[in-house]
Formats: sequence, C-alpha cells, structure tokens
Amino acid sequence: MSRSMLPFAAYLDAGYKIALFLHIVAVVVALGPTFGYGVFFSVLPKYPRAAPALIEGMRKVDRYLVNPGMIILLIAGIVLLADSSIGGSNLWSGSDFFVVWGFIAIIALFGVQHGFFGPRMAQLQEFADRDLKSGDTFSAEFEQSSKLIAQVGAATGILIVLTVFFMVYKPFM
Repeated sequence: MSRSMLPFAAYLDAGYKIALFLHIVAVVVALGPTFGYGVFFSVLPKYPRAAPALIEGMRKVDRYLVNPGMIILLIAGIVLLADSSIGGSNLWSGSDFFVVWGFIAIIALFGVQHGFFGPRMAQLQEFADRDLKSGDTFSAEFEQSSKLIAQVGAATGILIVLTVFFMVYKPFM
C-alpha cells in the first residue's frame, strides 16, 4: 500500500465500516421520524380528538427510537473516531471541524430532547386531555405550547440538517 493511501486504511477496515453503518442507521432511525412531527401537528386543528393519540405516539417514538438511537449515534461516532487511527494512520482527528460540530450537536440534541421536548410534550398531552374533556377546541395554553414546540422543532431540524451536511461534506479539511 502506498504511503499516500495509508490514512485511508482505517476507512477500509471492517470494524470502521460496521461502526459507520451503525452511525448512519442511528441517524436515520433516531432523527428521521422527528421531521414528521410537524405534519402531525398540522392536522390537529382539523382532528382535535386525535391529539392525545398523536402526541402519545410521538412520545413513544421519542422513548423507543429517538433516545436509544441518539445513544447509538454517539457511541458509533466515538468508535469511528477511535477506529480512524488504526495502524498509526489518522483519517480523522478529534479536532477536525466536523467532529467537533458533531459532538456539540449531539450534546445539544440530548439537552433539547430531555430538557425541552420531553417535558413539553408531556405537558402538551395533559393540556390536550384536559381541553378535550370540555369540547373540541384547544386552550390558549395548548396553542402556545404547541407553537413553541414547533419553533424549537424547526430550529432542531436545521441543526440536524447542518450536522448531516458537515458530516458528509467535511468542510475546512
């Protein structure tokens, strides 16, 4: 193998490829469904009685796909970074922009998931259950909370898309 190809030896390693596969699958499974939440919220005014079921479904997706998927995403990313230095070659460095961005992004996503979305979605479900006991309309509290969740969701979506771009394109290298 030529000296110029040595850094890419890690990329050809089976362990690296498996970690990369798990990393990509974790992104798709954990973060992909969250892009559909806005669509679900958009139908709630037309079908208010469906709100408790839709919100509970989104909370289950968070619990069983998003949260474990983000853990796998982080672990696989760490394994990729560690495996990239097989045989003394350094395909990626912990100081590469896309690596630093990735760590900051996953920490931010864990924070917003557990510090904002989890509690807010539970609260929204309580509002929906309460509001629908007295009719087919939502309270101002529900509407305001729903709007805030949508705004933070859009910002989170932008963060995810930027992160995928940086992971694929690897700027500043």
